[in-house]
Amino acid sequence: MKTLWRVYARSMKVHWAILLEYRGDTLFYMIGSFIYPLVTLAVWLAISAGGEVGGYGQRDFILYFLAVLFVARLNGAWDTWEIETMMREGTLSSYLLRPSAFIHWRIAENLVYKLLYGVLMLAAWMIAWPFTDVVHISLDPGFLAVVIVAILLASVIAYMFQYCLAMLGFWTTRMLAIVNLMEAVGLFLSGRIAPYSFLPDWVQATQSFTPFYWLLGFPVDVITGRVSGPAVWSGLGLQVFWAVLFIALYFVLWHRGLRKYSAVGG
Repeated sequence: MKTLWRVYARSMKVHWAILLEYRGDTLFYMIGSFIYPLVTLAVWLAISAGGEVGGYGQRDFILYFLAVLFVARLNGAWDTWEIETMMREGTLSSYLLRPSAFIHWRIAENLVYKLLYGVLMLAAWMIAWPFTDVVHISLDPGFLAVVIVAILLASVIAYMFQYCLAMLGFWTTRMLAIVNLMEAVGLFLSGRIAPYSFLPDWVQATQSFTPFYWLLGFPVDVITGRVSGPAVWSGLGLQVFWAVLFIALYFVLWHRGLRKYSAVGG
């Protein structure tokens, strides 16, 4: 654990320097990531102008999509695109020669960006708190602990899901086509487009059999108070299941994929 701690400390220091070097690029990426949920929020505010829609009023929609924005930034992952480029250009080979596992380097980068986004968004939420009660949520320690655990598990699920998809690049050159398909499906099933309760009953009945709701919709519903009581604990249990499943799947795909990997250049 001491060695692993040093690996992450040094890797995050490097990634932090890279982030500061390309701070303009980081700023534009952050602004772009805010646009989608805010545009979706504007659409639902226009739809609900005449009254509630599916039990959601305008204030409910504002809190919901602010929570979506918050959670989506904390569970974001872009490793599929990065790893696909490394495999195609052969630069992955140099990382395989390092003494620490490649995934630690990738996780360290992800953590640096999430820490930055998390601090900025938490500060923005706190600044808005005195001026509007729309952003008010329960400050009960037990509730906040559940929210933190739900977001952490959602981040693990989202990251490992993306990472497992990236491992498909060992077997196919069309890995990004699969990723884009999963992204399109996830827009609807994760709750980005609309609250999960708006989806047809038969879709909601399948939520336990896909990871999409648990990597975004569930923590958002916990934050907004739409999920409570025993449903929270069963939801956390399903999040643990999906997290463990994708971690185990990663080990299988990674070790089998390395046997097929070959590259020229890099």
